[in-house]
Amino acid sequence: MKTAALHGVTLAWTTEDGAPDLVHELGLDEGIGQADGRGIIEIVLRRATEPSFADPAAEGFRPSFFHGVVQAYREPEGAPQAFLLWDRRSRILVPAGGARIEASLASEELVPGSARASLEIALSLALRFVGLFHLHAAALVHRTHGETVLVVGGAGAGKTTTTITLASAGYGFLGDDALLLEDDPLGRPRLCALPRPFHVGPAALSAFPRLAPFAGSTKGHGDKRDVDPKLAFPGQARPTCLAPTLVLHPCIEPDQPTQLAPLAKADALGNLIASSGGLVIDDVPGKTEHLALLTRLTNGARHYDLRMGRDLLDDPSILPFGIDGLDY
Repeated sequence: MKTAALHGVTLAWTTEDGAPDLVHELGLDEGIGQADGRGIIEIVLRRATEPSFADPAAEGFRPSFFHGVVQAYREPEGAPQAFLLWDRRSRILVPAGGARIEASLASEELVPGSARASLEIALSLALRFVGLFHLHAAALVHRTHGETVLVVGGAGAGKTTTTITLASAGYGFLGDDALLLEDDPLGRPRLCALPRPFHVGPAALSAFPRLAPFAGSTKGHGDKRDVDPKLAFPGQARPTCLAPTLVLHPCIEPDQPTQLAPLAKADALGNLIASSGGLVIDDVPGKTEHLALLTRLTNGARHYDLRMGRDLLDDPSILPFGIDGLDY
């Protein structure tokens, strides 16, 4: 059995029958933070048999939500509470309490990376039981002031471009796309990093040519390529940071010049809720605590609508100078 720490939680996993080590593929095997008794999540990875290909609905499982090709189900009526993730080939079961994840993994995927995505969703569900909530966002730490900048947006909004721009200007970073949100011991929202590569598209690679030597081949992200941020920006990775003082809500508008404008907190909270998929799942644990954290995070920061034009990709340096001009 292999083990690694994840912000106080111990991950313990085994692979059977030659199953792929998806924990390693998620970049979690090196760990981050210390295991401080927050809990143990056991993950069993084994090769799937033919029944894994069948639609769980035929066995009484009830559809709950979906993410791309991954469909989530709830337990059949009368069965112990659980979530079941299915990508048409592999199945991953997360029982109530989240202490054990059982994955039956097919040797071939219909969509590359779908089994890994299923395990990431399963792990995010299990972590909710110990007060760690997934947030689809990027986070950076100001290079001199130390304040946190949070970057919130959906797929293609410009989170990675914003992250690379600020990291290139010397900001520390937690990640470009996925974070964990928790209460710190003093009752303040805190952001926690998830160790994973940046997923960088052709436009961003063109804008930042120095990243090319660190970019891998395309796989499972369309035309995006994985860049190891610790190699690209050595010494700038951060495991945790306190709640942001500034939140950017980017969107890409290539036909307009880059603009930064204040955003109302009601709209900002809506964007944060939209970036927190767990809140829309029926009977998911920790909804009240999660929403309270997002509300406090929203109220404690200033929010800006960042409309990213072609001029930003032509000259990325205009972004950090614009942010440095804001009143911290």
